[in-house]
This record gives sequence, C-alpha cells and structure tokens, in this order.
Amino acid sequence: MSRRRGILTLRRDDGRIICEAVTVADRSLQRVRGLLGRRTLPAGEGITLRPAWSIHTAFMQFPIDVVFVDAEQVVIGIEHGLRPFRAASCRGAREVVELAAGECERYGLETGDRIAWAARSIVNTIVARENPGLRATSRATVLIISADQRFIKIARFLLESREIAVGNQTMSQVFSQSLADVDLTAVLIDAGTSLGDGLRVLNVTRAQRPELQVVIVAESTSKNTPASVRVYDKWNEMEAVIQAIEQAIAPLETTAR
Repeated sequence: MSRRRGILTLRRDDGRIICEAVTVADRSLQRVRGLLGRRTLPAGEGITLRPAWSIHTAFMQFPIDVVFVDAEQVVIGIEHGLRPFRAASCRGAREVVELAAGECERYGLETGDRIAWAARSIVNTIVARENPGLRATSRATVLIISADQRFIKIARFLLESREIAVGNQTMSQVFSQSLADVDLTAVLIDAGTSLGDGLRVLNVTRAQRPELQVVIVAESTSKNTPASVRVYDKWNEMEAVIQAIEQAIAPLETTAR
C-alpha cells in the first residue's frame, strides 16, 4: 500500500465506501497520539495508523471499531466497539484503521474483505444531513426502508454495483423524520411480513415526495393490496425490483444529457 499522506477515502474492493474521510497517521508522533484528545469520532471519519499491528485506547473518551489490515489490503481482524482503556492487536497486520463504533456493522465490513484507498478529492462526499448513509453519485440515490439487514445488504450490493448510492432507514424513522429536503431519486420499501405497515409507509412517502418513484416488496402478497400498487416478492423478484428503479432513473439521466 502506498504511503499517501493527508485524508483518504476507505472503500471495499467492490467500490462500496466505508469511510469518507480517513486521516493518515504515518509518522511516529501521529501514531502515538491517534485519537487522543478528541471527544467524539463522527460517523464518516476515521484514522489509519501505518505501520501498526496493535493499538490502545487509554485516556480516550469513546469506543471505536478497530480494523486490522495486512500487506495485501485484506481485513484480517476487527474489534467492534473497543472501549476506553483497552488494547487490541492482530499478528500479521500492517496497519490499523480506527472508525466510529458501529461503522463496521453498519456497512457490513467483515474479516476477509479486501479494502482499497482513494484520494478524497476524487470521491463525491456530499451527504444528506438527515441520512448520513446516503452518498451522491453520478447516477442516483435510493433510500431503502427496511429493518432486515440481509435484505439491505443484498439490495445495496445490487444497486451500488450499478453506481447507485444507497441509504437506509427503518419505518419508525420515516414516520418521525421528513424526506422533504433529502436528495433522492427513488425509495425502496421492505414491508416484510406486514404489508399493511409497508403501505402506510408508502402513503407517508408519497405525501412528502409525490414525485419520487416508490417500489415496495413484501414476503407475501395479499388479495387486499390496492390495484394501483405493485408489490414485488421480496426474495423472488429482486431483478424486477432493480429494473423498476433503473426505469425511474432513466428519464433523469436523459434530462441531464
């Protein structure tokens, strides 16, 4: 891995962004200091210590996720939510990435994943204030409304492989927050086993943003589904779901040209 200084963006080898702004600490004093003196580490920020294979959190004021990376840029160890006054190490690591607690789980970073670095200047880091998970791309942004992490992971992979940015919320967040000022192209609602809840979220979304394309999936369909609503099978019609979102994006891309 090259010794680039400054601030980099951490992403998985498949292109998915894990952290927009990672400070590189490749000098002795920088490595020793690390995150000491900081009161918080916001989501989207981190620090990488290189070279390093161990860290301590003495005198820190908050927990962190710790990612150990080998010479081949493969994640060989993760410590989730490491608390203050603890230590962690991993034999074979060449650098250590410190992230806000919960970020590894949030973005599905796991042992065995290969990571890559990019100069922050080539990454668009515009983030919607109400939805820190959303990242603007040259194509579109889709909000997934779901509490099913497996579904989120699969849908995110399929969308991000098409250069579509993805954010996610739960149904309760949709009821308590406004989507009025969020830069979105489409919304994907996972009704799960409760189609009624999904339809209520659909109505709330349409009331706030009637111009948005809304796609809804459920684990089972119902004869009581309104004729005007197309409900896709959650696990058996993912290709059709992605195609519906692509169709929502197409007119915007034509206009942009």
